[in-house]
Amino acid sequence: MANRPTMTTQNAALRDQLTPTNREYWDQLVVLLAQQPHHTSDAQLHDLLTGLLVAQERQEDASQFFGGTPAEAVRTLTATLWPRPWWLTSDLWFPFILFTIGIILPTAILPAVPLQASLMAVQYGLLVIALGLGIWLAPKFSPRGRLVSWGLIIVVLLAVLSVAARWVPAAGLFYLTRKGGSVFLLVFAVALTALIVGIQRRQPESWLPALTADVWITTLLALMARIAPTSSLMVTATGNLIIALGTILGDLSILIIGWHIWQTRQAHQQNKE
Repeated sequence: MANRPTMTTQNAALRDQLTPTNREYWDQLVVLLAQQPHHTSDAQLHDLLTGLLVAQERQEDASQFFGGTPAEAVRTLTATLWPRPWWLTSDLWFPFILFTIGIILPTAILPAVPLQASLMAVQYGLLVIALGLGIWLAPKFSPRGRLVSWGLIIVVLLAVLSVAARWVPAAGLFYLTRKGGSVFLLVFAVALTALIVGIQRRQPESWLPALTADVWITTLLALMARIAPTSSLMVTATGNLIIALGTILGDLSILIIGWHIWQTRQAHQQNKE
């Protein structure tokens, strides 16, 4: 606390060294920064002022130094001053969506099989724990070590999920009925596709497009189990075979599209280097 008045005084002195135009720009920028959720410290303002004065000596005005208007500068500075954690990106949606369409929804393809709220809560809880462990371990290993550690986490997670499916009491049962379940699944697939498209437009290298085919394959299988005349077929051995083949095709679609996305990311990374 003893350093705060000193830093504030230094910032005021630096501000007085700005030209009238740059000082007006700076005052607008400070007001906009104060409106952001994150607090801009005096030390951060000091660094910005110091950089602006250096630019001013080069006959560069504030708009050139900060790259636009004060409002535009705030958007840039927000990402610079308060960067997100490396793992907090749209890719974080990927494991949750994959888990939903790969673990949760397949158990409810047939309308006679209920979803269990208690089991789902345990399953998603285990997923969060596994993700947290993977995020914590990732910075501690090389790329090969991260691959091995994530592989081990996934294997252990699948094993624990198998145990949970047998031991968690059947509570909170609910059915995706033929009509209501069909509407829900269609709305879910459309909403999820819209989310994926929206994120992919902002981040072309997102992993989420790899899930699109699997979402609709799973939805199609579930609709076939609910709509005549295919509903009677899906409860037979032939129907079970169709479900198995559809599941395999969905998994393959993730691997194929995911591989293409990975190659695109690698090429982009090499171009940056």
